Amino acid sequence: MQEVELTVADVMTTRLITLSPEEHVLDGIDRLLQKEISGAPIVDNRGQFIGTFSEKSCISAFDVIDTERKRRCDDTPQFVRAKDVMQTSLVTVAPECDVFDAISRLLTNRVSGLPVIDNSGQFRGVFSERSAMRVLIDLTWNQMSRGPVSAWMDSDRARTVTEQTLLPELRKRFSETHYRRLPVLSHGRLVGQISRRDVLRAELNGLVNNYQSSPGLMKLPDWFPPAPRQQWCVENFAMKHVATVGPDYELMSVAQEFFLTSARRFPVLISGKLIGQISRRDLLRSVQYLFPREKRVQSPLYLSAGVSDVATVLK
Repeated sequence: MQEVELTVADVMTTRLITLSPEEHVLDGIDRLLQKEISGAPIVDNRGQFIGTFSEKSCISAFDVIDTERKRRCDDTPQFVRAKDVMQTSLVTVAPECDVFDAISRLLTNRVSGLPVIDNSGQFRGVFSERSAMRVLIDLTWNQMSRGPVSAWMDSDRARTVTEQTLLPELRKRFSETHYRRLPVLSHGRLVGQISRRDVLRAELNGLVNNYQSSPGLMKLPDWFPPAPRQQWCVENFAMKHVATVGPDYELMSVAQEFFLTSARRFPVLISGKLIGQISRRDLLRSVQYLFPREKRVQSPLYLSAGVSDVATVLK
């Protein structure tokens, strides 16, 4: 079997959207939503990496804002429900779907998770990018054979919500778990899905007047504290103790780190300076597209140092 050793440098993204440490947290949230990204590195004026401003950072910011709102005697109840902001046009897979076909579907549709629905219409679980990391590990290091989605899907029912779940509870659920999307069920059937991004957009729309029509020109409510501005800069909400990688790291080692942590991307640093970023999607795409795909392999894969012909099973 042909063996090709790939490193982070071969597949990392170098054109990045970054934030400055002093940028206002609401502007940072706006940037993530407008660019439809789940996080951005924070770098200083010397290019040194400070931390990551992620969707989790945004949720933490809204927790602080909510506390401040209540402290200033604006305790208006929030009645936004999951059904008001959930997505209903979803890409799903069947439990018996070939696992590599499911990975291809993740990449083609640019989603981080696929709800798994059986032939009776019942929700069975979710096959996610993190599930895909486990697939690569099992087929390379654990020498397992390929199989159906059901062997790797996440069937945790604690990740599901109902149509009536309120926005504060949704934010709390995202804050306490690593999940990026929560399936919305009615009598065991999938009726929608709500993401962190859906919640953040609803939170920002509820806070800022005319947010969508005037991005970057936010009119804040009277109770929002105007000073000190330093309290509301993105650096104060950044994830600063994040795992980073170097450009020479082997991809399968990175795949294992993606599976063991909730990280969706790792900053790539040289001497503390940000030179790029590698995401779960970058890794999966490299496995799918950087190798010949003329044939499929039924036997376990053997990847000692780097990635070999994994892509021959990805079509």
